[in-house]
Order: sequence, then C-alpha cells, then structure tokens
Amino acid sequence: MKRLLRSAASVTLAAVLLSTPAVADDAGRYRLAGVMAVGPDYLGILELPGGGQLLVRRGSTLEDGGRVVVLDATRLRIEFPGRPTIEIALDGSGAPAQVPVSLGVLQEQSDNDHIMIRSIDPDAFGAAVKQPPAGGPPVARARKTGDPALDTALRLAPILNLPPNSRVVAINEQPVLSAEQAVKTIQQTLDQGMPPRLNLVNAAGEFRVYLKVPET
Repeated sequence: MKRLLRSAASVTLAAVLLSTPAVADDAGRYRLAGVMAVGPDYLGILELPGGGQLLVRRGSTLEDGGRVVVLDATRLRIEFPGRPTIEIALDGSGAPAQVPVSLGVLQEQSDNDHIMIRSIDPDAFGAAVKQPPAGGPPVARARKTGDPALDTALRLAPILNLPPNSRVVAINEQPVLSAEQAVKTIQQTLDQGMPPRLNLVNAAGEFRVYLKVPET
C-alpha cells in the first residue's frame, strides 16, 4: 500500500510517468491509489474521475479548482471552491471511502501550539453530523473502526479540521465511549451556550480543542 522513494530522481521520474491532465467532470469519483513517503512529506497517487493519474502533495491545485489540503499516510482531503470538500481514505481493500464534508460549519479557527479554537455554526454542525450535502451518507456511517476515540475523530475531523491521525479521547473531560455519545455531548453543550472541550491525541502529542459560537 505504501512505497518509499529514496531519491529526488525517483520522485521526478514518478511525476513524469503518472501526471496526466485533471478532468473536472465529477469530483466525487477521485480515488487515492497509493501514498509514497518522501522524507517527512508524502506524495499521493490520485486517480482522476475521467481516468489517468496525478502525483500530488499537500498544497497541489487541480485543474478543476480543487486543492489538496491534507495528505498523510492514510488519507487525502480536497477542498473545492463553492462545492463540498471530499476526504478519501486509503485502506487495504483498494477501495477508499469518500466522505463529503459540509460547508459552513467552521467559521474561524486559530491554532496556538496544542491549544486550538474552532468557531462554528451550531446549526450547520448539527446538520453535518447527521446528513452531509449532496445526499451523501451520514458521516457517522462513513467508517467504523471499533475504537470509539478513532470513530469520533473520523466523524468530526473533516467538519472541524482536526489534526491528522487524531483520536478524540474525551469531551468535557469525560472519556469518549462512542461517537454518537460524543456528538450528543457536543450538541448539548452548545445548546447550553458553553464551549465544548475536546481532548485529542496523535503522534505529535495531546491537543485541546475549544468549540465556540461566534458572537453576533
């Protein structure tokens, strides 16, 4: 599933062999065919809707206006102007899942080391965790791992722009027992006018995320 490129020459050759013009007919049919580790960075082999492949990295812009905003060892996220963002997961089956991301949930964000603040629209958040745009399946059904902390992160990360490969281990200092319970706690806290507090962990350490509603 993963190749390591040992030299810049190999990367250049792969880019020449794999790059083909992007096709803008259907952003919902991209597929992450492979991921290559190049030092601390990653390159992804992106299969395009109309056929062909493109070698991309974080920050790459596609011809249909999409931009790669997240790329790591297991997933790739593409933002489109005025259209739903998609996140494509690389898994062992060779059939990555695609999760539409609701627009309009995240209003502002600030990251200060391991303290993060996310200003959100609570109504858009409630709609996003139930039914994403374009008639897609609920985010909760996108992937199930059996790990409540990871399931919660997979459900919330595309909506709240959480750090890659995170696990949500606690909400308001209470351990996460299920993704459904975590979402319910967040919504109840927002309804009370309080900022929900999320505790995250990943390879970079521990993070605290505060969700708040922008003042009107």
